[in-house]
Amino acid sequence: MTIKEVSQKYDLSPDTIRYYERIGLIPPVPRKPNGIRDVDQESCNWIEFIKCMRSAGIQLI
Repeated sequence: MTIKEVSQKYDLSPDTIRYYERIGLIPPVPRKPNGIRDVDQESCNWIEFIKCMRSAGIQLI
């Protein structure tokens, strides 16, 4: 899945997803040979978990 598809699915901006990856909240997202992120199910699970924790009011960083 592209970062755009993931951002629409989880109602997050692509910049937010990149930020989560950069600071280590989600593991490095696999990339296609051309360098474009290819978000896998593991990364999506982490994004869902982060959204759940944030909605519960838990500070993540």
